Formats: sequence, C-alpha cells, structure tokens
Amino acid sequence: MKSFQTDCGGWTWLAVVMLAAMCSLPARHALADTPFRVHTLSSDSEFSAATTIDIDGDGRLDVVSGAFWYQAPNWDKHTLRDVAMIRGRFDDYSNLAMDVDGDDDLDIISVNYRSKSLYWCRNPGPAAMQENPDLRWEQIEIDRPGSSETGRLVDIDGDGHLDILPSGTTFAAWYRLQPASQSESQTAAEDVSWQRYDLPAELIGHGVGAGDINGDGRIDVVGPGGWALAPPDPLTGRWRWQPEFNLAQDCGLPILVHDVDADGDADLIWSRGHNYGVYWTEQVGESESSLQVMPGVELAEVEPLISSRKWITHAIDTSWSCAHTLILADIDGDGKDDLVAGKRFQGHDGKDPGENDPLQIAWYRFDSNSRTWKKQIASVAADVGIDLDSVCADIDGDGDVDILAPSRIGLHWLENLRVGQGSAAKLLQDNAAQEGNPPSGEISKRDANPTAFNAASRTPEGTFDLLRIDAADGEVKRAETPIAFGPRRQQILAAFESIAGPLPVPHHRRDLDVHISSVEKTDKYWRIKLSFASDDVSRVPAYLLVPMHINERMPAMLCLHPTHAELGKSQICGLGGQPSMFYAHELAERGFVCLAPDYPSFGEYEFDFQAHRDLYPSGTIKAVWDNVRGLDFLESLPCVERDKIGVIGHSLGGHNALFTAALDGRVRAVVTSCGFTALEDYRGGDLSGWTGDRYMPAIAGFQNATELPFDFAELLATIVPRPLFVSAPLRDDNFDVAGVRKCEASIKPVVELYSQSEKPGDVHFVYPEAGHEFPQAVREQAYQWLRDVMRGKD
Repeated sequence: MKSFQTDCGGWTWLAVVMLAAMCSLPARHALADTPFRVHTLSSDSEFSAATTIDIDGDGRLDVVSGAFWYQAPNWDKHTLRDVAMIRGRFDDYSNLAMDVDGDDDLDIISVNYRSKSLYWCRNPGPAAMQENPDLRWEQIEIDRPGSSETGRLVDIDGDGHLDILPSGTTFAAWYRLQPASQSESQTAAEDVSWQRYDLPAELIGHGVGAGDINGDGRIDVVGPGGWALAPPDPLTGRWRWQPEFNLAQDCGLPILVHDVDADGDADLIWSRGHNYGVYWTEQVGESESSLQVMPGVELAEVEPLISSRKWITHAIDTSWSCAHTLILADIDGDGKDDLVAGKRFQGHDGKDPGENDPLQIAWYRFDSNSRTWKKQIASVAADVGIDLDSVCADIDGDGDVDILAPSRIGLHWLENLRVGQGSAAKLLQDNAAQEGNPPSGEISKRDANPTAFNAASRTPEGTFDLLRIDAADGEVKRAETPIAFGPRRQQILAAFESIAGPLPVPHHRRDLDVHISSVEKTDKYWRIKLSFASDDVSRVPAYLLVPMHINERMPAMLCLHPTHAELGKSQICGLGGQPSMFYAHELAERGFVCLAPDYPSFGEYEFDFQAHRDLYPSGTIKAVWDNVRGLDFLESLPCVERDKIGVIGHSLGGHNALFTAALDGRVRAVVTSCGFTALEDYRGGDLSGWTGDRYMPAIAGFQNATELPFDFAELLATIVPRPLFVSAPLRDDNFDVAGVRKCEASIKPVVELYSQSEKPGDVHFVYPEAGHEFPQAVREQAYQWLRDVMRGKD
C-alpha cells in the first residue's frame, strides 16, 4: 500500500476519480508544434528524484530513481539500493550523477531532508551490472549537516570538477571532492574524501542556485534573499553577502542563473515550490528603476517603498502552483535553452495553495522581441509530475530532448516528438487513445461551446451539489478528499471560461511598464496615480495607496470599484461619490497597501470591447486579466508581503473580486459586498443585465439561468479554503439574499471537505438589514476580519 493511501483514500479510487473529472473537461489544450508522448516506467513508484545514466554500458541511457534502475530499451526494473522510509516519505531527495571515485562510471549522490544526510552510491561498473542487474550499490555517507530540500551539482571553484551544493534549511555550505581521489588508480570507496566549505548564513532556507552574477568569471551562489559574491579563492576567501533582491521564501530548485534576454548579464529564473507562480528577475543597470516617472513628479520620499532598482521581477506564469523543480533544456531544437517546470505531487499533503489541482508539466520559450514567454504543455495528467530532482535528456536517442518525470505518484518519461519517425500529431493521438493521457500542447482557448458542460447539479433541497463529478462515460463520482476535488475545481473554472472566455496565456504578459503621473500626500498615506500595461492593447489607470511610516512589508488589497461610469476608481479612494464606498481609502488608513484600478470603460479607462473580442470574449475576462496584472504589480513592490494580498469589492467590484480570486490563486482573502446571488435568483431570473459588452455577452445565448454551465456557488467553491467574507444585505434589490443563502449552504460540504486535512479557511457570511449598500458597521467588521486573516490575530 502506498504511503499516501491512508490520506487520499487509496490510489486506485483516487486515480479513477481524478481521471474521470479530467476526462470530462473540455478541449483545453491545442496541439503544439512540439508535442510529447507520456511513457510509464512505474505506476507505483514513490521516489521524488531521478536521473539518466548508461548503467550497463550498452550505449543507451537507463533511468535511476530511488531504489531502482530501469534498463533501456524495454525498461526492465532492477533493484539498485535500499532507501529508508522516514515519516512516510522515502529519504531520497536527489539523484545526482557524478563520477565520484574516478573510474569513469557515473555514481549517484543523494542529498536529503529527513535523514539530514548526504551520501553517494558507488556504481560497480557495466560488467558487474550486466552479470547481475540487481547487484546492490554500496552506499557511503558524506556528511550529516542538517536537512536539505535537495541538492545540485555545480563547479563552484572552477577546477573543472563538479561540487555538491545542497539547499540547506539549517546550514549553508558546499562540498568538494578532494583532489587525491581523482587519480587514475584511486577507485576504492573508502579512499574517497570530501571537504565542506561554509557559505554565508543568509543562504539558509528554501531555494539555492549558482552562476556568475556580476560577470567576474567566478561562480556566485544565489538564495531567495540575495546572492553571495565568490572570493578570488573560493576555498579560503570570504564570501560577501549581497542583499539586492527578495524573491520568495519557498523558491523552487534550483534558482537558475541565466541571461534570459541575451543582454550580456545574468538574470534569475525561479518559481514557488509551495505556492503559485514561475518568475524571472531581470538584472538591469544600477540606476534603472521599475517605474517611469512623469516630468514634474516628486517621488523621492516614497520611492524606496514602490521601486525596484538593479533587479526587476516579471511574472512568467501564475496559473498553477508547486513548481518545485526547474530545468533549462533546448526542447524545440532552436539552439536556445527553454524552461521546463513540473508540478510537485502533494509536497505538503495538500496544504499548499493549489496543491490539489491536477498535475502538469510545461515548458516555456522566451521571445526576445516581445520579452514574453510562450507556454507549451508537455503533460496534464493525474499521475505525471516532477517532484524534487530530475533531468532533461535524449532518453530514446533520437536526437531531441525528452523529459524525465519522477513523482511520489509514479515515474514517467515524456518523449519529445519533435524528431523521429511518423507524424507527431498522429503519434500524439495514438498515445492519448492508448494511455488515456490528455494531449499535450500550448494552453490555448478552452472550448467555447457551453454545451460541453452540464448545468450545475442540484440536491433534493435545491442547493448545488458541488462534490459531484460527471465523467465522460456518464458515470457519476464524488469528490471525497481535497485532492479529488482538485480536478472538479478545474472543471468549474473551465465551465466559467466557456462563457467569460479564457484567461490570456503567458505570452500576453508583457512588461508592466508602470508610469507614475502624480503623487499626493494625505494624512496617513501617499496616493499615487499611475497606469500599467496589461497587454499589448491597453493601459490600466489606477491609484496606489501606500501607508506612511511603514518599515516592513505589509499586506495589500486589490480594491475593485462598484458601478460608477464617471468616478470609477476615484470613488473608492475617497475622491467623490458616496462615503460608504471609500473602502480603499479606509483600508489604506488602516495600514494596507491598496491598488485601485479602473474597470474597462469606467473612469479614465477607455477600452473598445468589440475591437479586441478575439483576445477578450467578454469584458469580465478583460477585467480579470487587468486584475491579474495588478497582482503582478503588487507582489513586485518592496513594501508588499507577497503572500498577503487580498481583494475587496462592492457590486460590480464584488463579483469582479470573486472572478479574480477564482482564476488567480495568489489572492489570499476575499471580501465581496452585494456581489452575487444564485443566477436563477438574479432579478427573477432575468439575466439580460449580464449580457452587455462590459460583462459576458455569451450569456445571451441561454434561455434561463439553469442552462448556464456555471453558477456563483461553484465559483465560491473554487475559492475555498481561502478566507471569504460575504456581505449580503437583506433588502438588496439587485442580488437577492435568498440566492446568497442557497450558495452559502451549497459550499458548506466543500469547506468540510477541506477541514478533514487542514485548518479550514474562514468563510464568513453576514446579512445586514440594508439595501444594495456597504454599511459602515459591516465595513468595519470586514476590515477587522481582514486584519485577523491577513496579519494575524493579536
């Protein structure tokens, strides 16, 4: 039985439920120019690391993963070593191939978390392995320095030999193989010795990388909070800490040092190993800023809080989470390295944001002209991911680069079909038919045909049955664990996007190009007027409110305004209109950094919906994309705590907040006032108010709400277990309170589902005696609630 079966209810059952949900999704992926075919090496492998070496000397790459090796070309499984199980996980956090003993055979180095050890496994050589493929490799301990997330091989001292660089969570050091063991006659394992060299303590944490940061020809070491400048002699000199940037506390591995934009200096590529997002941080000139300030604007006093110099971070893709391993490889054969990333399976047993969503492996190609990344999907499957350590290599020897995918839920390799025999498209279709794997390709428009979805199913009581999964074959399953609900969540989002339109893909994520047009000082905060580029066709006008006298990173709120064509963002910033709508102003006075953008066609934001219908089928999805880019901006600010960003809105802003939180997992708390009801309860079932260009024109094609493929109860369920505060006044003549109560009752089973494995999010509904408004007492309650969930209770 697998170690995670007790938590997940059994792999067989889990696979059926997850695959059933995934197979009932629409055609979410268009065929790419570099498709992949998934091959299963072991469906029951629980090892999180793997590599490729030729073990038996036949000229073919074999696969090593944990306790076993898989012999090419038939992938026969053989035992290689014993690996300890510690607290439910195999203690094998890396499989690093290196000739340790100098006998020209590649050995395996393992850098580990639970045993706190580094050790190497001695390869007996091809002759011995041919004679006995199950011959056990000798294991020799190097050190027990403390827990390591994993490790990588880097020639740190520039002597032509690889060294071990662990990602230590309690120590910072690198290990050098002593030169004496490099002699031709030195092959005895007991004669191999290693020397530890300490690094600055600031590198202790989650995530490490290495490369020449400053162009002096030496290998520097990078961590989430800066980099260590290598001395002229890395063996005896002092490494000097350079706290020039702040990435994230859970950086994936490694942090890649790579000249992304080919401008001659080193940039960084990194990801969130336990959260949403893949990013690159660009190295620019000492005086270059992330902001453009208009003539006459004085920014000096507030600039340190909002401007990044020398290093500017850009989001690549924030649509999925837990990219714990990053690899550079030339996937498309153009001579340039691409970025490969895979989702880790249950690194924290479902407690990380987005961790229960379906696994995927993707690769990204950088376009130097647009400075954007084109994403292509190599795999979306229930059991294909990359956990802690892997490689890209020509596994089948056909001349292109394949992807090795080790995970606690199975070991696979992804065959690159760029070259080889036959039609790539036909091979891809054959693979999908034979193995049940969804086709790979670029994430493109989700199926725009709403009939691909069934209307939300109901319980006998009339509420929404949110745990029901309708499989493609007509069989009905139920999500009984959070991980089983992950594909159901994606099903809901795909249904919503079938009406609103798909969220733009990463290559629409151009530079934000922030322009500052004015800075005003109030009693408690700076009010900064700015605009940022959401895409290639529009700039979003916004106010940024930054509290004064802050000396640490603060929580932030994306503040979305209600329907007011003239004022737009200005009203919520206290610059006119109803004081009950001044929530951005009030939050800034309470210490939150607030970004208040205009909704397209409101306030100062002119936008032609018809002219850009191909990219944005609805005003709703355009507004959500603008908000996604607003989140990109907020998390890049030096004054913002990136993992404490929420969203708040009333009426138009209320449902815009829900849509944004549903489609972007970086939103950590949601406050919605008068923002929704069950659609059948909206104005007696008259949905015509939703069908304008500003909203979702596709709704006009439905006779009534029950035919729609999504409803608000389902969107609320996609936000769980994140904290949610709902204000639904009893006399709201726009969003009927009866429909809100129906939605509240519907999401309770989802909240309870998550409470089985983790502390449930704070879901809070209030029903004030009021009309379509945001009463002061409720606002104050919401602000205190936000303080509690975002900043911690006193």
